[in-house]
Amino acid sequence: MEQRFAGFGADEGPKSKPAVFGKGGSRVVRRDLEQAHLTLALEGIPQSDPALFSLQVFTNILGGGMSSRLFQEVREKRGLCYSIYTFHQPYSDTGFFSPYTGTDPTDAPEMMEVIVDEMNEAVETLTEAEIARAKAQMKAGLLMALESCSARAEQLARHVLAYGRPLSIEEMIARIDNVSVESARDAARALLARSRPAVVALGSGRGLDKAVAFAEGLSGPKAKALLH
Repeated sequence: MEQRFAGFGADEGPKSKPAVFGKGGSRVVRRDLEQAHLTLALEGIPQSDPALFSLQVFTNILGGGMSSRLFQEVREKRGLCYSIYTFHQPYSDTGFFSPYTGTDPTDAPEMMEVIVDEMNEAVETLTEAEIARAKAQMKAGLLMALESCSARAEQLARHVLAYGRPLSIEEMIARIDNVSVESARDAARALLARSRPAVVALGSGRGLDKAVAFAEGLSGPKAKALLH
């Protein structure tokens, strides 16, 4: 390593501009597709934010697998889709939270209404059992990622960018263990109050315009009131 890389300079790279989340809004993209693809975006939090693991736990409970609230409600109970999930992607100075699903265009309004209702309800009704299950899922994912060289390399690089050093597995597990029902609720409330959602519906059919309109109920005064 020293022989190959000792000559590389250590000058500071160019500084990036601060990340700015847009003002939100909605867009319907008309395309002749069998399914309607629905997604919305909310401003998340950076990798170094103390609430990161609390928000990740909330994300898992909402749409992180077959036991998640969204999967159970829209697929198992209502049969509205084949795939639905949520994710939060943290970066060095911001983050990006989003649910995604694909559904029949005629079901798009009901689908988006359910997503919004489930997100708003989950903020106030998280349970200890859900928190414990999501934490166990996250810890299992951390340990399984050790088997992948690429996943491990990406994880280490993210830590160096955010914290200036790699975090040990023990440190990350401890941070996950510190998540509580209240900390997850606080992170979720802040998420909904932080920004107006940006909503996109891709496909055909009359239901798409109505679907994106439902997302306006996800943030704004109602969400901000939850913080107080």
